Amino acid sequence: MVESEVLRDFAPQPVLLQPTTETVDLTGKSTLNFSWSPHEGDVMKRVYYDFRLYKGYDLVQSNLIYKKEVLPQAFSVDISSDTFQAGKVYTWSVRQVYDDLSKSYRSSASFKVIKN
Repeated sequence: MVESEVLRDFAPQPVLLQPTTETVDLTGKSTLNFSWSPHEGDVMKRVYYDFRLYKGYDLVQSNLIYKKEVLPQAFSVDISSDTFQAGKVYTWSVRQVYDDLSKSYRSSASFKVIKN
């Protein structure tokens, strides 16, 4: 095996906690909390979490409406409910970025917004 073929450690894929349901009811709520598990990976190697929110199902730049580098010790993001329109679908994703710039696969979940 040549040196370039040596496998390096990759950042593990985050586990999403909420929202992971098909619909999210934002009636009377000022924010929507997005959270993920703090137990995947090595906090000493983690530089940040890459959090992204998209309109629709496709994780493409043209659908991106919010992006944030989240501190390595933080495991959630709050977004104003004014960001979301009733009846529309949104997809959020999170991945870890390590100090060697390796990145995990994205974890993602989609939901439809309900507001009354």
